[in-house]
Amino acid sequence: MKIVLFGGSGQLGYELRTRAQDLNFSLVSPVSSEVDVSNREQILFLTNQLKPDLIINSAAYTAVDKAEVEKEQAYNINCQGARYVAEAAKEQGARFIHLSTDYVFAGNGSTPLTEDDPVGPLSVYGASKRAGEEAILETYPERSVIIRTSSLHGQKGVNFVHTMLDLFRKRDQLKVVADQLMSPTWAGWLAEVILDLGRLPINGIIHASCAGAVSWYDFAQEILRLSAAKIENPSRIQIAPITAAEFGRPAARPQYSVFNTDKLAQAIGRSPITWQRGLESHLKDIGILERDDES
Repeated sequence: MKIVLFGGSGQLGYELRTRAQDLNFSLVSPVSSEVDVSNREQILFLTNQLKPDLIINSAAYTAVDKAEVEKEQAYNINCQGARYVAEAAKEQGARFIHLSTDYVFAGNGSTPLTEDDPVGPLSVYGASKRAGEEAILETYPERSVIIRTSSLHGQKGVNFVHTMLDLFRKRDQLKVVADQLMSPTWAGWLAEVILDLGRLPINGIIHASCAGAVSWYDFAQEILRLSAAKIENPSRIQIAPITAAEFGRPAARPQYSVFNTDKLAQAIGRSPITWQRGLESHLKDIGILERDDES
């Protein structure tokens, strides 16, 4: 299978490139200096040259707080870029997989969110990602899959796990939000899911996150517990719970964005791994935990 991947330099892109190579897929992932996803002509030129079977778009403007003041840039990448890549996929008759986010929801419920639940983004970032979903569904619904995921973390790039590990080395006192529930998702697992979905004749929106619900505070506590052997005097570190309001970030986040993943499990024939297993796999990848015979 011939794949074109936009956004291949991020943590998910790294895992996709690694796993595609293991499966002997032909994957091309242009860097942003070569192909800008907000430039329609560049996208069409590349895909016309390569004629892929599958196009994956994980390119996104992800600076959630900065998007509140950089609205045009967020929409150019997250909405217009999504539309342009969908148009390129349609022109080639290729399957198209686009990555979206739990931030398209308001998150004011208390039961796992299905693909059919009403959206209601609270931030410019969330609104721009929802606009991208709508653009794809208008442009190329027949062979497109929109994967919403949550709280991504992996061995490459900036993410909550790496931020916590860095803070554990530098600080004794930390404050972490405790009133937002989500499902941390390991990029390695998600990459495998994406490549599976790329070979299936399905379309529409699918929720794909690791199983289980946890607050950022409890997630930080688990990261500390698992990494304690690699930290000098870990007992010195105190993590205090605070509210999102106390943390005071410019962009509002969903308070509850746990996904129902029944549709995904039915499609690929297996349930998602737990967020705990995903975290352990991540920490093994970066040498914090030792690998066992099953890894």
